Amino acid sequence: MVQRIGMSDVSTAPPQPERREWRLTGIIFFGLLAIGLLYASFVIVWPFMTAILLGAIIVTLTYSTFRRIRERLKGKSSRAAIVMLILLTLLVVLPFTIIGILLVQQASNVFQRMQTVGAQQMLHRLDLTPHLQWIRKYVPAFDPATLSPERLLLPAVRLVPGWVASHGAVVIGGIAGLLLEFALVLLSAYFFYVEGEAILEELAILSPLPARYDAQFGSKFKEVIDATFLGQVSSALAQGVATGIGLAIAGVPGAAFWGAVTTILGLLPFVGAAIVWVPATIYLFISASSGDRGWWAPWFLTLWGLIVVSLIDNVVRPWVMKGKSELPAIPLLFAVLGGMQAFGFVGLAIGPLVFSLLMTIIDIYKRSFRLRRSDSEVA
Repeated sequence: MVQRIGMSDVSTAPPQPERREWRLTGIIFFGLLAIGLLYASFVIVWPFMTAILLGAIIVTLTYSTFRRIRERLKGKSSRAAIVMLILLTLLVVLPFTIIGILLVQQASNVFQRMQTVGAQQMLHRLDLTPHLQWIRKYVPAFDPATLSPERLLLPAVRLVPGWVASHGAVVIGGIAGLLLEFALVLLSAYFFYVEGEAILEELAILSPLPARYDAQFGSKFKEVIDATFLGQVSSALAQGVATGIGLAIAGVPGAAFWGAVTTILGLLPFVGAAIVWVPATIYLFISASSGDRGWWAPWFLTLWGLIVVSLIDNVVRPWVMKGKSELPAIPLLFAVLGGMQAFGFVGLAIGPLVFSLLMTIIDIYKRSFRLRRSDSEVA
């Protein structure tokens, strides 16, 4: 009887609350540990951040092609990623190798011509020192002879072979550094090709935001990357066409070919079109000094390069990108220029991406918080 009473007491007793697994001190310790590890990971990864971001951008732009190749390879992600890396390598390395060889050959020819006696006579005819003497009336300390082409160009040309000989290791080291950076970009792209979908799933699980806002951030990231790529390609194409037109008007041989070269080099923000039209302008000045052509051609190409070619980038890029990035043209221009100044090459995408995500944050805040407040005030 006693046993029955005991059993009934146990069965009718209210359930005891489960003991909490996480105490406040444990949560605080876990948070501090997570912050410390995240900071250490950021410090470790930061030197390779450019390669990682470039790999992510490349994968974002080419993922649809990767999917098609993966389907043909019966779902083999690793093999499809290797095929994509081979295609990207051929697409990048071959054109720039050919252009680099052509530019080196042209530069070698220019250096050889500049060291000849005839070239020195041409530079002497280009001397504007007698025409600048009037400046000394207003600036007595000014010496027009300092602007003489013979003083400016010939010493530099004579120093080039010696500089190359003494800094050969630095040049080779720079080329090796570029190759290493490119290899890291390819490794990052391979990882994102193979694990990209799993990474997105993990980010969706870890994100505390509602699912619809996660999707909004993802679509915004894709739109900005696509807009940045389209803007860069459009800008390079515009610079190439403008350079080709200017070279053709000035009578430079092979204007169409060098316009195409400018288009390819325009994809690199820190190289640009000046590497084509500036040597062409020097060639025209030398040719004009020898009487082979009129003086209008070099002066025209100088003004064309400084005004049209150099500024068309700041017009075409914001105009092409503003529709897809949903940013006004002027803030977008500041985002591109400021991003490149702050982050280098990848800032071309990071700047507009930050501004676009900020606009998304503001939009989410207005829809999720300000609307609730206005509804409660009305009620």
